[in-house]
Parts: sequence; structure tokens; C-alpha cells
Amino acid sequence: MKDSIFWKKAFIPVYFIVAMLVLILFRFYIKTDNFSVYLMIIFLMCFGTASIIYNC
Repeated sequence: MKDSIFWKKAFIPVYFIVAMLVLILFRFYIKTDNFSVYLMIIFLMCFGTASIIYNC
């Protein structure tokens, strides 16, 4: 897990960009209010935050 690409500093913005794009896609384009979609977005945001903490 130490040498994983998911924990590299260059990969950190990817989590937040993907979370934002998924939110825009499901909220405005598909127009769903399904809670499981928001859980996926929250999971991505938490994963990005954990990556920031790990790399500091």
C-alpha cells in the first residue's frame, strides 16, 4: 500500500474532481435524489482527505 498510486500527491486532486463531476452528473443531468449516490461522493471526499493527511 505504500507505493500505491492512490496515495501519491499528484493523485489527490483526482478524488475531488471525480466527486464533483459525479455530483454534477447525478444531481443535475440524471436528476436523482438517491442516497447511495451521495454515499459514493462522500466516500470519494473522505478518501481524498485521507490521502492529504497521509501525504502531509
